[in-house]
Amino acid sequence: MHVRFAPWRALEGSASRGEPDPIGAAARLRRRCALRGVLLAAVALGAFAGGAAQASAQGLWMQVSCMNPPSYTGPQVATDAGWSSANNLPAGEIWSSDASAACAPGSPMVAYLGGYYQLNTGSMEWLEYQPPSTSTIAGGSLNGSISTIDTGVMPAVAYFSSPSMAGADWFGNWCDSGYAGGCGAWSGTAGIPDSTSPGDIYAIASCGGSAWCGANGGAAYSEVQVNWADILLANTSTPTGTGFTGGLLQANAAGTQDVLLTATDPGGPGVYNVTAKIDGKVVYDATPNANAGACASVGTDSSSGAWMFDAPQPCLQTENVDIPVDTTQLTDGSHQLKIVVTDAAGNSSTVYDNTITTLNHAQSSLPPTPPPTPSAASSVAQPPVYGFVLNSATTALGSAVHRSYPKSSLTFSGTLTTGGTVAPGVTVSLWSAQGLSGQFGELTSTTTDGAGRWSLTAPQGSTRALRVVAGSSASSTSSSSVVTLTETVTPTLSLKIRSLTGERLVFTGKLGISPLGSPPPIVLIEAKEDGQWQTIGKQVRVRKTGTFRLSYQTSPLLTGRSFAFRAVTVATSNWLGASSTARTAVVQ
Repeated sequence: MHVRFAPWRALEGSASRGEPDPIGAAARLRRRCALRGVLLAAVALGAFAGGAAQASAQGLWMQVSCMNPPSYTGPQVATDAGWSSANNLPAGEIWSSDASAACAPGSPMVAYLGGYYQLNTGSMEWLEYQPPSTSTIAGGSLNGSISTIDTGVMPAVAYFSSPSMAGADWFGNWCDSGYAGGCGAWSGTAGIPDSTSPGDIYAIASCGGSAWCGANGGAAYSEVQVNWADILLANTSTPTGTGFTGGLLQANAAGTQDVLLTATDPGGPGVYNVTAKIDGKVVYDATPNANAGACASVGTDSSSGAWMFDAPQPCLQTENVDIPVDTTQLTDGSHQLKIVVTDAAGNSSTVYDNTITTLNHAQSSLPPTPPPTPSAASSVAQPPVYGFVLNSATTALGSAVHRSYPKSSLTFSGTLTTGGTVAPGVTVSLWSAQGLSGQFGELTSTTTDGAGRWSLTAPQGSTRALRVVAGSSASSTSSSSVVTLTETVTPTLSLKIRSLTGERLVFTGKLGISPLGSPPPIVLIEAKEDGQWQTIGKQVRVRKTGTFRLSYQTSPLLTGRSFAFRAVTVATSNWLGASSTARTAVVQ
């Protein structure tokens, strides 16, 4: 059974009255459309898993119910998500009438009105499809059957309708037994109308007329079946991108560097594809998260061009994206980087369009220009001009690197020269500026040996600029003989969960990075609901040691159920955003 993480506020956070609902307005909107059917657990990646590069009809996508299209090479079973069954029969009259929204290839959904009891006119059993809350029905196809028999008193009626249950909204075929023995049976594929207003799809078995349908020996008065449905949905959500960072965006990027962003599709079917182009050439084109297979298209609708999916929310609405780029394939200099995010409905946005610079040649200084001969009026000695010849490991670092905090320690080594010869006994110093402050301070220094060799190590740290300069009176702003590198750092984040009796969860962990800055950063706890991570409880600020603790009171409705949780911290000027490994806890 598909269970939402917080149905009707089943989990209550420890935030005090008056604080914003931590689950958020988007989750409340989804909960209004809860209990839409049973979501089958197994959805395999299919032949169209890499189909993001194909064109799709903008603003349209298709949800497949019960059975995947024949062209799909994966499993033919599709979900019945979004479908439900209901009736309006009084207690005691439901026997021999029933409806079920469960389906699979060869096992259709069904609703029928039985004939063991006399039923009043207007009695109904029906199936109902509710589209996702932010999409509307725009067409498609439904394959099924309808049939009725003579009730002996009043006509039995069976039909499909959309966007309402009203008979005036019927489509495909109308089966009315009248008083002459039924309309026989109809089966086939009917076109679902493109509604001008929001609504649902119905398959209805009813007793018509103005009196009642008499007992008929148990034979069904009316029956409807749905074998499969391809439901075209309209959604005009605009994908966005925020939080752009990474070594590729630093000046003079070298080697393989990343650009990181958060791609979102608020109110849409989710982030399906991210494409990056440099100077018009594609360097990245992928679905960043397959969402356990739900975000893999099972085909393309031949009529509309819309991508087809098995789930009502196929792709994640928020996804962190890491785009690696090998800058050695680019010439040194300026390039135009463009990033496009496309959702499952084919809506696209250019979220980044800016210039980057690359530099991949070895960092070493040119031979020094001899100082001018002092004039008779001046005998001040000119400072020597030094050059750096870096070892291969230091050269491979390039001008920017992205590392996790445990690996943020960096070592620079090489040989110092002056006038084309090695320079022994010279001071070489390492300077650092935290984050985007631009304020450099000296970390450490050394003296070159007899062969001019030197080595300096920067300890673990947060995002920073690092510079190596030579000379006893040199500073971080010295323009000559300087090695410069920007290091972007991601912190570590741990999470432990204790499940206490009384439906209480206690979250503890540690944010690993130094310095933490002031005030200390904030950590959020997220729970996985409907395949998406959503914040629960209140924000918690870490202690000076980086540790945190949050106590969270759940609901008795969740006793015995298991949920996945993770801790996250947002990006700051000193580091990139990070998340812990997901942990599972059972509410006691």
